[in-house]
Amino acid sequence: MRGIVACRVLILAVAAGTACHREPSALIRRKEVATCSAISVDTLGTVECLVRLHNWKPAQARLAAHLRQRELDSTRTRQEDSMWTISAAGHRRDVERCKGHEMAECLTLAGWSDEHAKHATDSVWNQNKGRHDRELADCARRSLSNPASCLMLRFQWDSDRAQAAGDSIMRARMIQPRR
Repeated sequence: MRGIVACRVLILAVAAGTACHREPSALIRRKEVATCSAISVDTLGTVECLVRLHNWKPAQARLAAHLRQRELDSTRTRQEDSMWTISAAGHRRDVERCKGHEMAECLTLAGWSDEHAKHATDSVWNQNKGRHDRELADCARRSLSNPASCLMLRFQWDSDRAQAAGDSIMRARMIQPRR
């Protein structure tokens, strides 16, 4: 009976020791990943660091580096979004100041990211969709060639939108049967 109890105690001690040993190892590996990602420019550098400096298997290193990069990207995006929200009043002033000709470029020069500038420009553009449709129809009636120059000169459309609309009208005219 004493042998069975001693055996059970020994098994529990080994299991407890193994469980305690795993946790520090996981923390050490996490620190290795953090260290390597801090000194590397990209995930490939992190993988190389983990394999060469810390003797990781390449497959495990790739997975850990990919997960670390995803974590860093997520954190950066969350911080950028928070900072963007905090500065909302300033962004409204920027939009008002840049309304009109080449709004996206103006917002980019004001420090906006390209995607935020494009989104704001599209949003302002869509608010005036009815007016833009009338301007496009007017220029399409007036010009026999590409109406892009009319849209830019007469209604101050930005060049990208005017060219796209003009090209679309020209394509439609080319496939339309002549009367």
